[in-house]
Amino acid sequence: MKKIFYSLLFLSDICVAQVNLNAGLNAYYPFSGNAGDRSGNNNHPVFNNATLTADRFGNPNSAYHFNGLDNYMKIRNDPSLNFGNQVSLSVWVRPTGFYYDICHASQILSKGGGNYNPGNYAIRFDDALYSSGTGCSGTLCDTLHQNFRGTGTILTPYKDFIQKNKWYNVIYVNDGANAKLYVDCELKYSVVFPETFTNREDLFFGRSDDNIFPFWLNADLDEIRIYNRALNAGEVAALCNEKPEPIKIIEPVKEKEIELEKRNNDLIRQITVDNDSISVTLYDNGDIDGDSITLIYNDKILTTHQRLTDKPLTFTIKINKGNSRNELVMYAENLGSIPPNTALMVIMDGNKRYELNINSTKNSNGAVAFKLRE
Repeated sequence: MKKIFYSLLFLSDICVAQVNLNAGLNAYYPFSGNAGDRSGNNNHPVFNNATLTADRFGNPNSAYHFNGLDNYMKIRNDPSLNFGNQVSLSVWVRPTGFYYDICHASQILSKGGGNYNPGNYAIRFDDALYSSGTGCSGTLCDTLHQNFRGTGTILTPYKDFIQKNKWYNVIYVNDGANAKLYVDCELKYSVVFPETFTNREDLFFGRSDDNIFPFWLNADLDEIRIYNRALNAGEVAALCNEKPEPIKIIEPVKEKEIELEKRNNDLIRQITVDNDSISVTLYDNGDIDGDSITLIYNDKILTTHQRLTDKPLTFTIKINKGNSRNELVMYAENLGSIPPNTALMVIMDGNKRYELNINSTKNSNGAVAFKLRE
């Protein structure tokens, strides 16, 4: 999903709150085709075995599923992930199961390991508020009365309780004095909790950095944002109501052929596929720097003047049988502000997924060849 810059004013009878969702954004994971950090701080995962899945709008490869058993992401500790006495965490989460081991907690994100050690920050969901913490004594997990919680929490449950397979927006804000938790724009609690959010540990999605209490997450995650400041009410409302642009499906060019420069085709990879119709999705690989491309399949232009962004650009191609030529070529119309023109290409052959990096220059085109398995 696309990072959006808001410069709006939310008016009420008592205040004016300016909305700028880029200010203080130290880590941002839109999960559009990959798990890269789009904040500019390069807090990319060094480990990720979660699986790409559809987001809350049904867009493919636009969120990540964690299986509750061994899936997680790990991001190395960095000064940009450590803060003073303010922090804001925002995530879209779709619980698909619950953690049944001791304490019953499902960890969405955490930095600081353990169980709310000084200096850490985290979001999780569990039955601790409803059961008064008796889950840590071995009591059966209560899957009907689970709440979201942040670092700093109340001691009593709140409604509504979590439902499986439903998307929620969860935002935790600490302004240096009070910890607040919002679920789907609604303030669920506010509690006095002064804290400093600095530690030397790594950031984790999908588990806690504690082998005794791993708190494996069974859920889909999307749009994780980490701020070095406290979001205001207008910014919370903007995040929980955010809607992306729809996925753009490429249609073949129907107008007359466009003249292109003669360039060599550099074959990146040849892939043998099982299906005679496959899906190909392109994203800008790395910084979004204005890369524009033309796509050519078997010497026919599929589409032209397409700007690569963090939004998926998806199309379908037919694979011919036998020894027929099936070559997809990416032609660089420019080199962007950071040469060369690069893209992340995600190929879906039924349930099989292939991911590769492809680049083009003013002298050569990146190309991928396909062969239908006999």
